[in-house]
Parts: sequence; structure tokens; C-alpha cells
Amino acid sequence: MYWLSYVIIAVILGGLLLAWKTEMYLTQILVIVNLLIFMSVYIPGMRYPGLTYTVYNDLAGRAIYLQTGRSLHTFLTLMFLHADFMHIAGNILVLFFIGIALEDRIGKRDTAIIFFVTGLIATLGQYSINWGSTALNLGASGAVMGLMGAIVYLYPRDKIPMFLGPIFMPAVRVDLAVVVFIAMQSGIALLSSSSNIAHAAHFAGFAAGIIIGIVMRRYSFGIEKEKTKRDHSCLKKLVTSNELHSIYENIKEADNEEVRDAWIEFFLEKANCPRCSKRLEGDRCHCGFKIWE
Repeated sequence: MYWLSYVIIAVILGGLLLAWKTEMYLTQILVIVNLLIFMSVYIPGMRYPGLTYTVYNDLAGRAIYLQTGRSLHTFLTLMFLHADFMHIAGNILVLFFIGIALEDRIGKRDTAIIFFVTGLIATLGQYSINWGSTALNLGASGAVMGLMGAIVYLYPRDKIPMFLGPIFMPAVRVDLAVVVFIAMQSGIALLSSSSNIAHAAHFAGFAAGIIIGIVMRRYSFGIEKEKTKRDHSCLKKLVTSNELHSIYENIKEADNEEVRDAWIEFFLEKANCPRCSKRLEGDRCHCGFKIWE
């Protein structure tokens, strides 16, 4: 395997470790890692085309690998490779806006589960259509579609920011944003120099995201279930400062549910995990601690 391929694998693993060990958003790390890898392969490849092919040959996927059992690392690495600027631009744009919005709501761990599991399912979906093919498969599109499927199922009426061409829109309903993002991504794919669009991967990733969303709502953090079991008294153990004590008193005294929820959200932004002392990610921590359990 080419030396640059080893460097790229190290960058991927290092990025994931950084996401696990720090308070940075997983989505931010994924965006940065994808951009670093793209610049390290595509830009030098403009002068030395053989370099790009060599790295893709090492790290991109091929359906034939399911039969041979070779290069199984490509199930991970193919999600961090892109064919050209339009290809990565479409994926990074959607990943940033959808990924951040979803991670804000369900936390880093569950976002990682959705991204990597749907990415794997998307790849298997594409391979099932192209069984035995030696054609290269690359891109984060399947995993990004998985994030879209999950958020549109879990939070269809929530509002998130997005770009519509050069226009920034700070609050767009998730269901409408997903429709627009899919249309934009499809348009960008058509403009891409790569003519081989993995439609099966896109469909499989999106469907897998919806299914995982259903499972997570039922067994992990279900929205309706969460509202009924919230007992704000469990926040008392997180009160470690005068500021948190003051906010906690406002939570107890609030006579309106929406006001109380707003104070709880503000409280959680200021609180640290009682288990590992790191900043909470919404109502949970990456160490596994959850407020409402």
C-alpha cells in the first residue's frame, strides 16, 4: 500500500480519536478530516494523476471485495474519499448543516452510530446492485443520506439553518431542508466530473437512517417518552456553582412548560457531567451518562 494511504488512514483514526476525547462536535471533525484528505490527494493529483489512482486503488471500495474478503478497511476509508471538488462540496455542505443539527439533539455517540452504520449499509446496498464489480466506490454520500433520513424522521418540524445557493436561511423546517438538500446534492452530482452516481447507496443510506431513527426513538431517547419521564429534580446533582443553583431555582419555579424547558436547556449548557466532569452534550455525555435515566 502506498505511503500516503497509510497517512490517510492515520488521519481518519486520529480524527475519530480526537472526536472521542474532546468536546468538539463529531460533525466538525468529519468535515475537517474529509477536507484534509481531499486536499492531500486531489490537489497533488492534478499534477501527478498516478498518485490519485494509487490512493484510490488502496482505499476506495469495490464490490468484488465482498467475495474476495480483501481490503475490508475500505468499508471505512471509502467514506473519506471524493472524486472532485463538486463531489466533496455537496457532501460537506449537507454534512455540516444536517450533522450539527442532529448532533445537537441526540449527542455525539448516536450521531456516530448513524453516520457509520448507514454508511456501511449504503455501501452494501450499492455492492448488492453491482455484485462482483471492480468499479471504484467512494464518497460520504450514503452516510450523509443516513443522517438526513434520521433527522427528518426524528425532528421533521424542527428548524435548522441552511444555505439556498448564496442565500443563508437561519430557520428552515427540517423536512423542507432535507428535500432541498437532496435536490441540491443531486444537482451537484450531475455537475460532477464523475458520472457514476451511487443511487443505490443513496437510497439504502436514507432508508437506513429512518430505520435507525425509529429504533432510537423507541429504545433510546424517544421524544414523547422523554417528556413524560423528565423529573427536573435529577438536575440537582449537577448543581456545582452559584450560577447553576440560580438557574435550577428558576427551573423549579417556572409555571410554564416551555419556559421550564428553556431553563433546563440553558442549565445543561452550563453543567458538567457528574461522572467524568466534562461538559455535557445536550442531555448526555460521551462517557455514557444520561440525565433522564
